Amino acid sequence: MSPASVGYAALGIALLGGAAGLWARERVRTRLSRRLRAQDDAREARGDATPAASLVALDAWLDRAGVRSPGRSERFVAAAILAVLSGVTFALLLGWTGALARPAAVVVGIPVIGTALAHVLLIAPWLLALGVALAPALWVRAKRRVRVAAIERDLPLVLELLAVLAQAGLGFDAALSRVLHSEPARPLGEELRRYQTELLSGIGRVQCLRRMAARVAIPTLSSVVAALVQAEEVGSGLAEVLRPLADDLRARRRERALARAEALPERLVFPLMVGFLPGLMVWTLGPAIHQLAEVIGGILASR
Repeated sequence: MSPASVGYAALGIALLGGAAGLWARERVRTRLSRRLRAQDDAREARGDATPAASLVALDAWLDRAGVRSPGRSERFVAAAILAVLSGVTFALLLGWTGALARPAAVVVGIPVIGTALAHVLLIAPWLLALGVALAPALWVRAKRRVRVAAIERDLPLVLELLAVLAQAGLGFDAALSRVLHSEPARPLGEELRRYQTELLSGIGRVQCLRRMAARVAIPTLSSVVAALVQAEEVGSGLAEVLRPLADDLRARRRERALARAEALPERLVFPLMVGFLPGLMVWTLGPAIHQLAEVIGGILASR
């Protein structure tokens, strides 16, 4: 067996051992999280619970992304381990079979950049393995981004509806029930329904609002919850609080959209340089460079 094969085998064994250790540690953390959640439920029954005190990092991350099915931590860890093993197995198979040796030998012959391209081609399987290993985390991150965008998009409209219903004489809970009755299954509606469920279970309104803000962890919703908590404690009118909040959120969205539009030319510089400039240079300078190479070749051949 060649030294490269021994190195690949040692690397594979090390990665398998690390994946097994990660899985075992996550199992312990999951059991601890369940035990702490049970203790929190007991404290909630006595009325002295702390919002979201028992969530470990992985559970909190998955919960904020909207992944709330039972056993989510175990499934995520299993998917991560499977992705790591798949990527490492694919990279090791390419290394053992030497499938990239011949393309790398061909690429080396390219002037100036051939050696760099050959090195990139040889490490490409490990880059692909890294991408496959990170696929579950990237999926959760994408779900979190979609969820945050949906909540920030629906929040001003919900605040406006609540303000209109409050001006019509309804209280906050009655207005929220009317809004959620016509609200489709969207992330903000799910969070508000979960708030109603916790409120009906006997937890105080202020504590339910704070639990919702900690569960979602979005600055805009946290500011809205802080204003609602202050209005609840002070006793001010609901419509007077919600309408300025909705206007402020719309103004922030408008400013962010303007900032993204102003930053668009700078973001287009790199794609234009990578995708358009090389083709333009080949189209304009390619014939001249070819003729120059022929002239230099003829001079060298005559000598």
